[in-house]
This record gives sequence, structure tokens and C-alpha cells, in this order.
Amino acid sequence: MGILLTSTVIAAIVAAAVAFWTAQRKISIENITQDRRAWREKIRNNALSVHDALISRDEKSLNKHRAEFAALLNPNDIDDREIIGSIKLPVDGRENEYADEFSERIALLLKHDWERVKLEAGPFFMRIKGVRQLLSKIIYQPNREKYKRAP
Repeated sequence: MGILLTSTVIAAIVAAAVAFWTAQRKISIENITQDRRAWREKIRNNALSVHDALISRDEKSLNKHRAEFAALLNPNDIDDREIIGSIKLPVDGRENEYADEFSERIALLLKHDWERVKLEAGPFFMRIKGVRQLLSKIIYQPNREKYKRAP
């Protein structure tokens, strides 16, 4: 009788812990996914404005957008710093080239973020940073080398 009671109590504790963990994970994924969705939308909207400012050579608008992107992107990431650095007054006659480079950098940023969201929303072992980074490198490797600048 005592063994049955003990095993029932242990099973109830384990079930409660699993239910709690599952609920917390679901809430976390929903909140992170919603925040990231809003961030990607903000990046898209600002990118369209930057594209227009590059084409029209609007230096004042470019300066404003550079500051906005500096606040939205990771200052410790080289690719993000390159995006911010690409928001500059284009050389005469090269407006479309500058705009295309900026657009491709933004597309790679958004694709990279989307891949990260999918990995993080996956199974439990994907939430372990090392595993996630390793699988991200194996599964998805954005071609950002095209725009790397020489040191």
C-alpha cells in the first residue's frame, strides 16, 4: 500500500513538473515569436524607407535611418554593423547599386532571423545554444561573404 501511494505521489509530482515546463515553454515561444515578428516588420518598413532615401540621395533621411538601424541591430555583430555602414550617401550614378546591396543585406538578415526562430521553436535540444549554433551552421549558412569588406 505504501509503495503504491509513494509511486502515485512521485508520478503526480513529475506530471505537474512536466505540465509546468510545457506551459512555460509555450508562453516563452509565443512571446519571443511575436516580438521577433514585430521586429522583422519594423526592419522591413525601415528598409523600404532607406531604399527610397538611397535612390533619391536624401542625406538627412539616410542619417536618420542609420540611427534607427543602429538602435534595432546588434552592435556586436559584424554583419549588422555592415548593414548600418551601407546606409550612406551613394556616389553619383551608383544609387541603384547601393540600394541593391542594402536590400540584399536586409534580406539575408531577415532570412537568418527566421531560421533562428524555427530552430528555437523546435524540440527541447534545439534550445541548447551550442546545439542550435552547430545545427544552424550545418543547415543554414547565409551567403554574406559577398559583401565583406577588406580590413
